[in-house]
Amino acid sequence: MLTVQNLIDIDQLKLQAVAGLAGTNRVITWAHAVDLPDPWRWISPGDLVMTTGVGIPPAAQEQVAWLEQLVQSNASALVVAPRHDAPQLSRKMLKAADRLLFPILQASFELEFVKLSHCVIESVLQAQRERFNASERLFQTYAEALRKQPDMAGRLAILANTLGLGLAIEDAVSGVNIVETKPVSPQGEVQVERIPIAGRARANLVMTRQGKRTLDDTILVRSLVGLLGVELERLMIHRDQQREEGAALLRSLLESGTEFTLARPILERRGLAGTLVSMAIEPGAHGPWSADEIHHAPPLHASSPLLLSDKGLLLAISRDDPATFEALHSNLGTDTVIGISGPIAAATGFRESVRQARLALTQAQEVGAGMLRYGEAETGLIMAPKSLAEARALVGRYLGPLIEHDRTQGAALLPTLMAFLENDGNWKATAFDLGIHRQTLVYRLKLVEQLTGIKPTTTNGIARFWIALQAGRNTELFDGNR
Repeated sequence: MLTVQNLIDIDQLKLQAVAGLAGTNRVITWAHAVDLPDPWRWISPGDLVMTTGVGIPPAAQEQVAWLEQLVQSNASALVVAPRHDAPQLSRKMLKAADRLLFPILQASFELEFVKLSHCVIESVLQAQRERFNASERLFQTYAEALRKQPDMAGRLAILANTLGLGLAIEDAVSGVNIVETKPVSPQGEVQVERIPIAGRARANLVMTRQGKRTLDDTILVRSLVGLLGVELERLMIHRDQQREEGAALLRSLLESGTEFTLARPILERRGLAGTLVSMAIEPGAHGPWSADEIHHAPPLHASSPLLLSDKGLLLAISRDDPATFEALHSNLGTDTVIGISGPIAAATGFRESVRQARLALTQAQEVGAGMLRYGEAETGLIMAPKSLAEARALVGRYLGPLIEHDRTQGAALLPTLMAFLENDGNWKATAFDLGIHRQTLVYRLKLVEQLTGIKPTTTNGIARFWIALQAGRNTELFDGNR
């Protein structure tokens, strides 16, 4: 970009700075010749104002007022090539220019303003051509990155390498980097700059560079921010679609009684593999993300739960992952309350897990807890279930973790527990019936205790497990002979 000092340095123009020398680093964006008494009405910010001086008032105080109004228009400088009948520039006006850091240049009347304009315009057009070429290279690099890298981190790394910058996209709410590249190796002064990315993303572009950004970088950076804004919006649209599809699936499971086993492959494609739980969530009032936008919270990008709004609550299917629970709780607000079911098992079904989650939510509200798992606040043992719902509850509470573990790990914890109880807790007879070593039986029963929180060798544990097993057999929730 052309500055006032650059213009002074062009010998053939023979310009002389007579005031405001401290402002000669001002950038000139255009040149405008005007002899009217009110030039500020006809110029734009950054214009170099050229005049023969006939529009300048003769009185010193009026010249100061005239100059102050010109400075308020954000002109870059004033060039005066005085005509013979133009008033002299007063000392007061020149002192005011020094005070306002506004350059005043003087030239002979023979200076052709058209030549001066050509110098300015050619410089401006050249700078624009360079910025356009830089932006074009940026778009070409981005198009190449789209072909080479399937993920945003890879594309950002290519852009960072091309531009010689350290680039990261930062969540503006938490300050955590969503996407980042290798930082610039420190070789002198390193500048870190944060630029907000427009749109719904609530993100900043974090640039790390050697030295300060120059004015020539402005359009390039603006283009980069625009590209990344489009990229982030595209990802948000994809997450919106995923949430709508997940809500439809969850509603189908809840309303039509679709077999949970049939939905398993779909859930696994969405990253919901392993042990799954249901959640009933009462969203807080002042969280960083609302219930409608929580799927955009950065901690949930990798594996977002299925979410369904239901009468002021959020129902969800999620991996049994404390980090996911905490992410939901913190991003919906500290006053959020979450009820978490036991593991969703094919034997008990999805509806039972939702009932457990709702019950856990109610209990959490009663005891003032932010999160509560089903069964953590013990509600007593149903001695004789009177309905299928109560039988499902018993099986889900006490045997659900074992059923799910056997399904995912190919283990045999439930048959082991059944054999142990049928042999009245006799270790030797149980190991013989199962055809396993006694130490293997010890290991399996310890794992039962770890998964359920109930020790199967105590009177309390034997009673609870036996009643749950009988409830499952009597209602055909599972094959008791396996």
